[in-house]
Amino acid sequence: MEGRPDGPDCSGCPVLLAELDRVRAERDGAFAECEALRVEVADLKRRLEAAERAGKRQAAPFRKGPPKPDPKPPGRKAGAEHGPHGHRPTPPPDQINECHEATLPDDCPHCHGPLIETEVAQQFQTEIPRQPVVRQFNVHVGECQACGQRVQGRHPLQTSDALGAAASQIGPDAQAAVVLLNKEAGLSHGKVSAVFESLFGIDLSRGANHDP
Repeated sequence: MEGRPDGPDCSGCPVLLAELDRVRAERDGAFAECEALRVEVADLKRRLEAAERAGKRQAAPFRKGPPKPDPKPPGRKAGAEHGPHGHRPTPPPDQINECHEATLPDDCPHCHGPLIETEVAQQFQTEIPRQPVVRQFNVHVGECQACGQRVQGRHPLQTSDALGAAASQIGPDAQAAVVLLNKEAGLSHGKVSAVFESLFGIDLSRGANHDP
């Protein structure tokens, strides 16, 4: 046919070329968006690593805002502004178990001059009792004349009816201390045993028995 170029019909080429340009534009836009996201992720990662390093170096809390123009000196205030001190209650205890005399030395420790007593002041001290209380229970054992069942006595302070090899027990206060140290304070049974041995001289086993 006259005026027709050689080769295949290209009547649809402009549409295909326009579609190709659109796809290429979308691809370039997606590449640009991915690159922007990559840069943002890298920046966030760098800032996170810097914050973690700063948190490991700094022991005190992060400062909020700029420093004050007239900061107060650190530490507690002197004089009347020092504030109240924490003391144990000053009234004497209701019960005194021991009384000891802190007598004056024979002479002045500074100049070795003679001393004259001017007053006697009181000081009170509350100590942990370290001497264990060892109780012996004489458990009376009998037999029912009607049914033949074995019966044994029970004292209110007993914590177990076990006899024989398991006759060595710990008292109710000691058992309460074991539960408190284990359940409330979170100490293991081994550490509870170490506490009883160090503080009270009680050889405590994991079965809550102790050697007499």
